[in-house]
Amino acid sequence: MKLLICDDDITTVDVIQNQLDCSELGITRILRAYNGVTAKEIISAERPELILCDIGMPKCNGIEVLKYIYESGIETEFCFLTCYEDFEYAQTALRYGASNYITKPFDFEELKIALQRMIAAVKQKRSTGPNAHQDQYDSVLNSVLRQLSDGMYGGDREGTDAALRRNGLSLAADSRWRIAFSCADMTDALKDIWTRELLLYTYGRFHDEALAHYVGSAYTLINADDRFMWCSCFVPADGCSEEELRRRCDDLMTLCIDQMSIRPVILISEEFPLYTAAEVQRNLFAGMRRMRYYAGKVLPFRELDTLSALDAAPLPDGAQIYWYLKKHDDEGFHEYIHSIVRGVAASGHYSHEVLGHLRRELINIFLGCLRDNDLPTAQIFADGALSALDAKAARSFEDLERFARALFAATAALLQRASDADDIIARVTAYIQANFRENIDRDDVAAVAYITPNYLSKQFRSKMGMNLREYINQIRVEEAKRLLLSTNLPVSEVAGLAGYENISYFSTVFRKRTGMSPVDWRNSGGGGEKP
Repeated sequence: MKLLICDDDITTVDVIQNQLDCSELGITRILRAYNGVTAKEIISAERPELILCDIGMPKCNGIEVLKYIYESGIETEFCFLTCYEDFEYAQTALRYGASNYITKPFDFEELKIALQRMIAAVKQKRSTGPNAHQDQYDSVLNSVLRQLSDGMYGGDREGTDAALRRNGLSLAADSRWRIAFSCADMTDALKDIWTRELLLYTYGRFHDEALAHYVGSAYTLINADDRFMWCSCFVPADGCSEEELRRRCDDLMTLCIDQMSIRPVILISEEFPLYTAAEVQRNLFAGMRRMRYYAGKVLPFRELDTLSALDAAPLPDGAQIYWYLKKHDDEGFHEYIHSIVRGVAASGHYSHEVLGHLRRELINIFLGCLRDNDLPTAQIFADGALSALDAKAARSFEDLERFARALFAATAALLQRASDADDIIARVTAYIQANFRENIDRDDVAAVAYITPNYLSKQFRSKMGMNLREYINQIRVEEAKRLLLSTNLPVSEVAGLAGYENISYFSTVFRKRTGMSPVDWRNSGGGGEKP
């Protein structure tokens, strides 16, 4: 269940996200927006079941967001978080389907109770809505197929038949099936725009639609580790020959390449009775260990013995590469990669397929190093020159070597930047001082420092004695104090010029830092401020 938090006050979003016990509530993902326009884009793309939204926001306010949801017919539970207490807003909120209305400053326990009510409402709709029957069927069938694959019914006809009847499924234990078993390297997709959760969800749904011709999530079992994801899609053999299934696999391949930046490997089983699914799955898993590096290939299980090239190709050693990075030994790395390439050439197994496999191995090794050091993996491919070399890497041995050297240099540069904490803080504070009037958040600042947001938070608090949001507010309040004394601008304009679009929040922060309201502080000439 996804929760969207939308508020122009980044602190409010941070507090809610950090204090919520998502596992307790059953929330699997938190989405963030800081204005109504972004909120509508996220709602359209992600369809979150739960939304907490401020009313007074720039570009598009919360009422407009709620109206958009209502007019679009999107099913969601909506709750306002707002400083406004005007009953007119509450009436409008209720008219467009808001389930709750909480005024700031809010009690966190009150918010938690509101979320629990919203979650209960979502579950109630699912159990009684028009798609409830299909959702339940998908869940039951998928669960039974997974249990069959794990051998939980003993692998015999009678036990399988009993389990199918027990779960209300009109399938026979000896009904005939095929499995299209795919494996995909997530490296390229995760360095692009995909999150792991969304990638797995979309990959599984593509299998059901392209292979089983089913719109839902009933026939596909998906698993993943840090790098690879596997899907077993059960396809009824009745009405789908092996030739037809291969054609559908080609359609799936096109979808994955065009939409997800991945090129899976697909292994097609022989036709089998359903009660033997566990044995078939074991064989497919064993076969995929040999086949998973043959990106873009579709192969019947009986043809596995035709594979040979990648089995013999030498692979780069991650530990060796990490050693060269640690020692800043670019010449040693160049010689090492050259030896790998020479080994491939000497083995007689040269092909674009082999070069593509080596490219992916290198990318995964370097991205793993960045992840281990809390550095953002997408940052390395922000360089257009490196991306251009990446696109050519599988064309020839020379192109692969050029790409490997550039990848080493880019990774080493990121590691060097991250190793100097003082330099990180200097760049971060300079960026904040230049951009504090903008709607900046932790992710924006972390991108400037080429580190992950979590690593930035730890380093910043350690060096500055305060968190990032406190520092931004300190800079903004100092600017507001200057404007309050040097101009006759209204407090609302001073707030905007200091970076606050919500005057109520500005007043709260100002009072917290000075002990006085902005008006009182101006009237006192800046005197009486608390230490």
